[in-house]
Amino acid sequence: MTSTTCSSLSLEEIYTPPPEPATGDPDHDEDCPPPGKHLPNELRLDRKRLKRDAKYRKPEKLFYGFGVNIRDCLEYHQTHHLPLPKYRTKHMLWLSIMKDVVKHLRQICRHDFQFVMPRAYYDMEIALYDSYTIHRENLARDEEEDVIRLLRQELDVCKDQEPRWYYSRIDLCED
Repeated sequence: MTSTTCSSLSLEEIYTPPPEPATGDPDHDEDCPPPGKHLPNELRLDRKRLKRDAKYRKPEKLFYGFGVNIRDCLEYHQTHHLPLPKYRTKHMLWLSIMKDVVKHLRQICRHDFQFVMPRAYYDMEIALYDSYTIHRENLARDEEEDVIRLLRQELDVCKDQEPRWYYSRIDLCED
């Protein structure tokens, strides 16, 4: 890994994180549903009603997972010696690094995480599920516990968190 990978930025510039993000409590934010995996009925997609009722409005899609900040991804990327993407701007480079970290975690945890940018508190979310497909993609309890355990081993920021639902600013999923 050399500084010539990104011709206009040094490694120090690339791996110097932005200022510490604002802290808060997602449990007391109207942009976050209540904690826990269970979703209230009004936040669930009713597929039967969607098929029969032309006026049915789907609830906003939610994503269930862990909140992560850019600094967490930069640290993980550097510690694991992942290759640097080729971008000239720091923000595009960081976005690519975040996606590469998720890709690497997918391989380690053997789970197809989604990369989401939540509306609250975190720069990104590593989502295990979304509210539209959880009924089809829900892991068995022991498999889910394994994925969460591995994710917590890999990313320090996940150690003190319980997964939760977040609304997305932008869905960067690769469908």
